[in-house]
This record gives sequence, structure tokens and C-alpha cells, in this order.
Amino acid sequence: MPLFVDQPAAGALCDPLCLRVEGWADPAPEGGDSRVEVCLDGKQIGTTTQRFVRPDVNHACNWPPSARSGFLVVGHAPEGPFGTTATLIVRVWQGSQCTAELRREVRLIATDHRLGPFGILLRQDFPPVNHREHVYTSGPSQPSGSPELLEHLVRFLGPPPQRVLDVGCGLGWYGRELIRRDYAWHGAEMKPDDCAALESAGLPHTRVSGGTLPFADAAFGVAMAVEVLEHVRDLGGFLSETARVAPGGLFVSVPNAELLAYLSAHRVIPWHMLEADHCNFFTRASLGALLRERYQEVEIGLYSEHPLRTSEGTPLYYHLYAVARHARS
Repeated sequence: MPLFVDQPAAGALCDPLCLRVEGWADPAPEGGDSRVEVCLDGKQIGTTTQRFVRPDVNHACNWPPSARSGFLVVGHAPEGPFGTTATLIVRVWQGSQCTAELRREVRLIATDHRLGPFGILLRQDFPPVNHREHVYTSGPSQPSGSPELLEHLVRFLGPPPQRVLDVGCGLGWYGRELIRRDYAWHGAEMKPDDCAALESAGLPHTRVSGGTLPFADAAFGVAMAVEVLEHVRDLGGFLSETARVAPGGLFVSVPNAELLAYLSAHRVIPWHMLEADHCNFFTRASLGALLRERYQEVEIGLYSEHPLRTSEGTPLYYHLYAVARHARS
């Protein structure tokens, strides 16, 4: 009995969590107990009793136009094995009798994407319908920052010493880098766990809460807020406070919402924009207009090139940064 697998090809790179197997075999008999089974290294990962018409196959084999020779199975192998070569086995069964078998070596990707962002969506052992709290999550503070953004920040600050207030400083990566460059950096953070980490690292900081900053007027020369404004409900109050305590200027970084317009052609949304507590989505125009309400000079830049490009091939950038100088009185 003929059995052919169109995909995956021999040696193809496959994801064991979503392994699509398509091919054809002798037409399934009407009313018969026929099924196609897919195994990976001897373990069943998917099966189907649904057979469909393949006009190309029927024509080539001189079978009736209504003959159901095609099959499609989407397999799931939760144990992988990830990052190895595995044997794909496809069998056709008529009742309890195996009437055809095909074996093919395929390569399995090394990454288990269940362990990454939104990995819960790939788990077959989580059958309930996902709700907003499962998908639109907020991740922990990141231990590292962007060297590219740090370069822009240092250009904005000018030569040290400079009194810098880092509002929403997280775990203080930018603080460590600026202190190493002899800037007088001080962090302001709301999260208790982050403050505990800052304390352990010996980084100067103040735990803050509410809508005000517990610092005197002009206590700092400039302020910075990296990936903060997208979380802030009261943008006007936030900017008034940063301008009060650091009238010399403000450096900010936010996700670039302009990506959504370009990436829609790819049917892609940057995952970071889905975080649960993102309430503001900035473009160059909206970020500039917001900052110009309180600062005399504002310039907007782009950084962090996205791996995808526009449909025409021009580059896209994941983040915006802004330099705002001289708070209005």
C-alpha cells in the first residue's frame, strides 16, 4: 500500500510541540475503521480518522475524483526530545491491522517555547480557556538594560558629575553603569522586591509610592525614566513631579507603538506591548507632544532594531527614546 509524506521533508527542522504532518495513502474505504497515526521516537504524538480528497493524487493515480487519500495530523510531543534528531513514524491502520508505515529522520528545535513569554499557551496540560490574567501578564524586572540606550543616555547627560534621579529604576542596571562612570545616580522604585535587590547591591535608592516624589525642589539635575511612562496612569502628575525635582531635563524610553502599523502586514504584535499594566501606547508624535507641554526642548529618537522589517525591507525599531531639556516654570 503506498504511503507518502509531503511534509516535513527528511532532515527538516521541526517543533515537537507543533509538528504538522501531511501526506497521502491508499484511499480510505467508505465506512471502514481507518486512521493515520504519527509517532516520534516510538511515542504517539497525534492521530486522525479524517481523510480528504487530494485531486492531484487522485489524478496521478487514476483514482476516482471522490477518493479520500489525503491526511493531515498536527502532533504534540511534550517531552521532545528538543535539540536532537528524531525518527518520525507514520502508520496507516485499517481496524487493528497496520497496512502501511513510513519512517523519516527529522531535526527538532532546541528551544522549549513553553518556558518563554506566554508559554502557558503551548501547554497541553492546561485545558481551561485562558483569560486575560493568563495572557496579559507582567514580567519581573529585568537584571540588564540596553547598552545602546545607555550610550544615548550618556550623550544626554554630558560629562560627570551630574545628579541623576532614575524614576522606576527596577534592579538598577543603569545605576551601576552610571555610577561606574562617576555620575551621582539615585534610584526611585515602588516594588518592594526591587528595593530589596537594590539594597543588597548597595545602590542608593528611595522607595516611593503614590503620585509624589519625596525629594526637594531641584534636588537633582536631571531625571530619567526607562520603560516607565507606558505604566503611568497620571502622566501629567508624573511629569510635573519629575520637572519639579529635576528641572534640568528628562530622559525617557518607551515601547514604539508605531510598530503596530508596520507589523500588521506580518500579523505580528510585539509581545512586550501586551503586558497587563501597559496603559499608554506612544508614537513619536504623542510622546513629543506630551513632553513639550513641560519642557522647552524635546527630541525623539529610535533604538533597538526589530528583527522584522517593513514589507518593503526598511528597518523598524522596537523602542523610542526622548531627551527633554529645561522644564518650563
